[in-house]
Amino acid sequence: MRSLFRVIFGIMQLVEKLDSRIKNDIFGELYLVEIYVEGEIILKSSQIKSDSYTRYFVDNSKDGIFSCGFLCREPEEPSRTIQNEHYSCFVVLHGYGSLIDETGKEYKLIPNTFCQLLPKKKYTISIEPPLLWYEFYLSIGEVVFQSLASLNLLNIKEPVFLIHTKPFMEQWFKGILFELKNASSSSDTTEVLFNAQKLLINLHEECIDNTHTVYNNVIAGIKQMLSLYYDKSISLEDIATSFNMSYEKLRKLFKEEVGISPIQYRLNAKFRYAGRLLNDGYSVKSVSSKVGYDDPSIFSRQFKKTMGESPKSFIKVDNTIE
Repeated sequence: MRSLFRVIFGIMQLVEKLDSRIKNDIFGELYLVEIYVEGEIILKSSQIKSDSYTRYFVDNSKDGIFSCGFLCREPEEPSRTIQNEHYSCFVVLHGYGSLIDETGKEYKLIPNTFCQLLPKKKYTISIEPPLLWYEFYLSIGEVVFQSLASLNLLNIKEPVFLIHTKPFMEQWFKGILFELKNASSSSDTTEVLFNAQKLLINLHEECIDNTHTVYNNVIAGIKQMLSLYYDKSISLEDIATSFNMSYEKLRKLFKEEVGISPIQYRLNAKFRYAGRLLNDGYSVKSVSSKVGYDDPSIFSRQFKKTMGESPKSFIKVDNTIE
């Protein structure tokens, strides 16, 4: 685990030194009312759409790409042959299909299937009609992928395997996409890249064969939900419900494993984030708004209580960003 943090910290430092070139990669929208199979409604929604975002830290996609989002595809789409220089993976949320690797081996793709496309490998993906295809995907540069794989944190022996799906995962997917879209500084980008790596490791640990990791992944999922949307209030009761447990059970379990309460964990994470924004040049007023405080003076008092010193002591440059 210490080796993991050393690798991730090194990657975070690299990201902070690079200029981020932003590319908005929205794939368009697809609206769906109902899908019927043999008279049964398989998927019903008022609005299902593709929604994704891509950033490049350097000009080449091999090492600089960071992309994620939700993709809808029509079942009538032809088979796609893919060969990327970077690493990409996706979770099938709806629909059926198949993947054929470059050796000719075929893998069935069904809901809750995790599929990964390794750098420089060739794959062919087909969608089976009549169901609409819906997936969440994540793409990262090869250098990040190789760092995680070298620590045996990723299962790269098979391109496809079933995973345990948890209620919090959809929120985690949406949270990563939201963070990527709204990252406005190097600290923001570093934070979302770190969270994306945690998500990727978690998805690999959710392999059906890894049932012994489920307990630890519950804690990881709670931590992630507590680390999203700092400008909004969250309900710990709702988080507990998403894990099929009472709030009191969640609080006790979390404190036993982490050493602090869920509320304190969120406060610590929120003010560490606020400190990074202050170091990036944002004003106290701007930062207080970004972490959910309408009154900067209340924010300043809580910041000092949590971090041990006032917000102004974190500001290292004279210019501020409003």
